Amino acid sequence: MGIGVTLQSNPTATRATRLREALLGYGAFLAAARRPDPLPILHDLACDWLRVATLRIDVPAGVQAIHSDDPQRLCGPILIGRQVIGRIEAQRQRPFDEDDQALLNALGHIIGAALEYASLQAQLSDWAGDIRTHNDTIDQLLAFGRAVIRGPNEPLALARQIATEVPAMLGGERASVLILPNESFDQPVLMRSDGHLSGPERTREVTNHGLISLVLRERVPMIIDETDTDQRWIGMRMDAYEDDARTRCAMAAPLLWGARPIGALTVTTSASRLFNPKQLNLLELIACHTALAVQAANHEARLSATAAGLGAMAIYLDIALDEARQGNLAALEMVAVVSERLRAEQQALMSRWEERRTRER
Repeated sequence: MGIGVTLQSNPTATRATRLREALLGYGAFLAAARRPDPLPILHDLACDWLRVATLRIDVPAGVQAIHSDDPQRLCGPILIGRQVIGRIEAQRQRPFDEDDQALLNALGHIIGAALEYASLQAQLSDWAGDIRTHNDTIDQLLAFGRAVIRGPNEPLALARQIATEVPAMLGGERASVLILPNESFDQPVLMRSDGHLSGPERTREVTNHGLISLVLRERVPMIIDETDTDQRWIGMRMDAYEDDARTRCAMAAPLLWGARPIGALTVTTSASRLFNPKQLNLLELIACHTALAVQAANHEARLSATAAGLGAMAIYLDIALDEARQGNLAALEMVAVVSERLRAEQQALMSRWEERRTRER
């Protein structure tokens, strides 16, 4: 975009005087480069440097000429190294001379250096912001990992804790954790970030027809940038719910244990195009931690159930032994039943062990 300002011209100075003034003013160009928008200051400094009434700085140069044969019009390139990034055009009533052309050539390099410095400063500021964001993310992940490790071992309570933690980590408004049927649940359960369970009908609908169904089928994380236009969202066969009506952007990741899906994690917001690939990567990382935590909780629940079952069988065996010692041969039938249950439990444990070994190969 061109910038034009009319200034009063100073009297003609000698070559030595102009050179001395130009050298003294060089530092002002570098100081201008530290500003967020250096072009207006650079424009004013260039006017003083060339002692002109009207001057334009165009960045980029566009298709306009960078040289002129008009004695009252002086044009030249703005350079970073050998690359032309813009142009300078100056006009005045008095014709320009060789000294003016020499000063313009130097001015093109000086403005180019100032603009390059300003660009590098902006990049450094962006990188510093990214570093702060990454540090915050690491702190959040560390806090999340500690909370999961110290959290409850019961799958439902763990899902509630994870669902309430995730929105703040990813900048979303709502989140949910789906856990597929396992030894603890006969049906899938969907825990929301408000701490409540969704009803069975809603849970089945989301599992079979919602965004969760897509990530469970594809087994990869995904983002819905805009629910009003994304055909994947529009094609979902689901009844309208309040949360769906407020959702404009969503992302989800499957909870995988090996190649087997054990659930899914979703985050939604009422803002359009809020999430980006970096946040999706973070969600996938959280999903990995969540899958590990859910699986550990499932194993804990399974071990508790197994211990309880073995304890009950031990009681039955003690009773049977007492009956047998008293000469009651019918007690042997109870021993046979407990023995059969023990063999069934052993087979179940062996099956799980083989499944784990197959998955780790």
